[in-house]
Amino acid sequence: MQTPCYHSRTEVIARRDGVDYVRCVDCGQVFEAEDLEPVPVRDDDAEES
Repeated sequence: MQTPCYHSRTEVIARRDGVDYVRCVDCGQVFEAEDLEPVPVRDDDAEES
């Protein structure tokens, strides 16, 4: 059984009619950038209060 790819490393390969198409560097799958789920980003500056 194959392990799922989380598409954490992507590159933009094309833009057409305002839509960005990206390719996963790890598995090679191509999809629309808006199909990616947002990745939570930790803000280190906010914790220094």
